[in-house]
Amino acid sequence: MNHDFKRTLLYSALLSVALAAGAAEAQDATTPANDKKKAQASDTPQTLEGITVTAAKREQDIQKVPISMTALTGEQLERQGVTSLVDLARIAPSLTVVSSGPGSNNLIIRGISSSAGSAATVGYYLDDVPIAASSNAALLSTRGVIDPSVFDIERVEVLRGPQGTIYCSSSMGGTVKYVTNQPDLDFVEARIKTDVSGTYHGGPNANVNGVLNIPLLKDKVALRVSAYYRDDDGYIDRYRISPTNYLEADPDSKKKDNVNTFKTYGALAALLIKPDDTLTITPSVIYQYSRLGSPFTYDKIPATLSDPYQVRDVNEANVQKSTISNLAIHKQFDAFELMSSSSYFTRDVNIRDDSSKVINYFFGLPSVYPTTMYGSYKNKEFTEEVRATSKFDGPVQAILGAFYHDVRAPLSSSIPYPDGFNQAFNTPFPDYSTIYAGARNATLHEYAVFGELSWNITDKLKASAGIRAFEVKQGFAQSGDGLLNGGPSTVHSSSKDYGSTPKFTLQYQVSPDNMVYATASEGYRPGGPNNPAPAALCGSEVEGLGLSQSQLNKYNPDTLWNYELGFKSSMLDRRLLIDASVYHIDWKHVQQQIVLGCGYNITANFGDAVSQGAELEMKFLPINSVTLSAGFSYNDAHLKNDVPGTSAKDGDRLVNVPRFTGSLAAEYRHRVNAQYDGFMRTDISYVGDSNFLYDRESPFYRRKGFATTNVRVGMEGRNGFDISLYATNLFDKHGETDLPVAISADLPTTRRVALNQPRTIGVTLQYQY
Repeated sequence: MNHDFKRTLLYSALLSVALAAGAAEAQDATTPANDKKKAQASDTPQTLEGITVTAAKREQDIQKVPISMTALTGEQLERQGVTSLVDLARIAPSLTVVSSGPGSNNLIIRGISSSAGSAATVGYYLDDVPIAASSNAALLSTRGVIDPSVFDIERVEVLRGPQGTIYCSSSMGGTVKYVTNQPDLDFVEARIKTDVSGTYHGGPNANVNGVLNIPLLKDKVALRVSAYYRDDDGYIDRYRISPTNYLEADPDSKKKDNVNTFKTYGALAALLIKPDDTLTITPSVIYQYSRLGSPFTYDKIPATLSDPYQVRDVNEANVQKSTISNLAIHKQFDAFELMSSSSYFTRDVNIRDDSSKVINYFFGLPSVYPTTMYGSYKNKEFTEEVRATSKFDGPVQAILGAFYHDVRAPLSSSIPYPDGFNQAFNTPFPDYSTIYAGARNATLHEYAVFGELSWNITDKLKASAGIRAFEVKQGFAQSGDGLLNGGPSTVHSSSKDYGSTPKFTLQYQVSPDNMVYATASEGYRPGGPNNPAPAALCGSEVEGLGLSQSQLNKYNPDTLWNYELGFKSSMLDRRLLIDASVYHIDWKHVQQQIVLGCGYNITANFGDAVSQGAELEMKFLPINSVTLSAGFSYNDAHLKNDVPGTSAKDGDRLVNVPRFTGSLAAEYRHRVNAQYDGFMRTDISYVGDSNFLYDRESPFYRRKGFATTNVRVGMEGRNGFDISLYATNLFDKHGETDLPVAISADLPTTRRVALNQPRTIGVTLQYQY
């Protein structure tokens, strides 16, 4: 999108806000939205209020839930400038987001790190819908999880430690859960928000968000619709590859500025139907489109972190389309609530990858020729969960449920001979009709039943135990052909895993404001089919790994046991909140990715690993107008054995896991006049160094740690009008965020490395009534 259209988008948004502000003068001062703002303004906060969460599948104050977790309300997300998963990671201790751009994220909690396998190590939910990457997502280097808009979000919950008892089997390290705002039967609500900014080394960015809630039938039916549009310029330039040396940029080429653009738009519509006080039916649908002009990566060699740019001959646009349809039904009975959630989630991904360097490196052609690899997949996932939650009086409470998940994931990728290739090189590979062509169809069926029982042994002591029993069936059919495949090949395979994951918790309420707990829980991730490395190219290397043929076709499940102690406290009349935890995790048969020298990657069970550490979160209200907060984590995650045939050794840190992360924040709020409250906020976050690879000799072995500073200042009006100015990454710190695996092949001489966003300065305007 050109800059003229961006300016038009911004002006339209500003005009909408101006018109809404004018309408505010005529609006009845007693409307519900303004009443709420007035109450917030006049009732100066005297305590730090807890957040109501549903982490344990029932509503509870976060300080009473025996889970190490971070929860942020929608208002807090906006105040802290959280617009993506990457932003969330700078606040939530022990959460790491390894990202090579929006929609290309890998979530890690408590050091349970893996870029391999058919399932993630962190559960990822939108309400009751699991949306974690599965099956073929990892094979296209998207590593799966989408970035949903946080504009109309009620809250986000980050649960640390295995949650596989009442969440899906991917929740080995923890679970991230977005909870959307639901339709309101009582009030009309409308909100519009616009943001314009500029990025250092880049160009202008603009986005507009809006939400409308309308009661359609008094006390019976309400509709809520939200929509957003975002258009960001890039900040990484691209040069063509030197025809005579693939490790250099063509000195005669003209660079393309800011190629890593990002455009996304989407909408959410939810209809609340309430026939009576005991029944609610909520059908909803979400659609999201996103387009990356190029991955947010630079080519490390010849570029550097201080001078990042791409050296590529091919346009690498990446388009993703996602749709989530859900039907949620809640029925209240005297003794329990019955819930059903039925969802259908599709994700269509089409990407282009520059394979020019790969072809030149492997086949020694006299010059570099522009060559493109194409990849596409479409995950289609159906999920059904039925759950009964008790609400009767008495010391014993229970949750019982059943879960079904069906995934169908066709994938195709190809590297055709580019136009003019055979003429330029006199048909160098006459025995092959294409460089590469492959197709794969993967399926997954998961069945589970789960339950959790809690018992208030005394007024202060509570015990709970839960278990999830499951069966996972997977199948795949894969075919390949062409030069890089060593000719035609066909593979058919299937796998079946089953087991159970228990969880035991004991919590003691020392006083009404202080609680300690101890938890032992098991995490599980199913095995699955492998992406076989062609014997013609990789046979001798694979043989040196000591793996059997069956291990090359599929890999086994991995499991872990997590042991933790936690403490939650409210002190100084709820002016100080402290949550702390320590943990030790034993991880068995770790699924990890082996990057072969022949350019292919396979998944295998490495052996064992240990992850241990601590988390601390604090929030302090020293005076009524000042709020201080901090979050820290320490993690030591390392292998417990050598991995034959690789550079991984006993004691090596698991990849992409920093030892230290931390954040500090200070917010000052003060009434400016009768109409406005002013605020100032500063956030500082730090992520420590980590290893991208196990190979210490590789120039891409380690990523240095870095800190970023964000500031925001603004005014919130009791007439519904808000304005704020902000700067993210104020001191323009360059930091590496990922070493993504290429969809074609990785070279030992040059790799793509993801880069964080430079300093960005902007203004946000919002009107609500």
